[in-house]
Amino acid sequence: MDPFRELARDQGIPQDEVERWLDATIRPCAMLGAGESADGPVVGRFGGLPPMPEGEPVPDLPFLASVDLAAIAPGATDLPLPRDGTLLFFADTSESTPWTRGDWSRLVHVPAGGPVSPCGPGDESPPQVRSGHDLYLVIDPSLPNRGDHTEEFPHGEELGEVWWETSDDVQTGGSVQIGGYPWVWNNDPVRDYDHGAGDWVLLAEIGADDGDLSGRVHWVIRRDDLAAGRFAQARACYDTAS
Repeated sequence: MDPFRELARDQGIPQDEVERWLDATIRPCAMLGAGESADGPVVGRFGGLPPMPEGEPVPDLPFLASVDLAAIAPGATDLPLPRDGTLLFFADTSESTPWTRGDWSRLVHVPAGGPVSPCGPGDESPPQVRSGHDLYLVIDPSLPNRGDHTEEFPHGEELGEVWWETSDDVQTGGSVQIGGYPWVWNNDPVRDYDHGAGDWVLLAEIGADDGDLSGRVHWVIRRDDLAAGRFAQARACYDTAS
């Protein structure tokens, strides 16, 4: 966290407030990106065709990524993730689709143990298949890039801006993030939407690192639904830099 501390110091934020904010706010996240075997275990795949169970219809949506829950090391996040199964993330982010089409996204949980095979949609005009690559796990720190002034942290807004400026120097980065805080340009997918009562958390964020997307797709879910494997209760939000 040295780049963060140095910029905060240069901006005149008291050191004791910086350390208190880090202690109270920092969370681990599983950052999944392209890399090599030395970078960490393979935990999924970005792009390509989704590994679907036999007889399961393939969503008529672009396939973004698959994540093997059993390959995510304990402590990589502070989420109550199920111990096994695979998550398949689908979303159509073309043009204004996330705001005009109610079924623009889909999250599929594939239980462990059953046969799967790579499948494409059977539609006459199937979505474009993105080039695929393995995803390797790195455990990164996560902080909010948008803070608030509070009595405890009078420089909370500035600390969020410091993370905005220094996160690339601290995090490994990747195509997929599991857990932690969302990267927010406009609306925070956890706090700025009326999802209903409950402890909502970021499950996954899939961003534009590979140039295939023009923004970030966030999946949020209640902690108790996540612990129980009720992935149908997850909700997707989309945010862009514009």
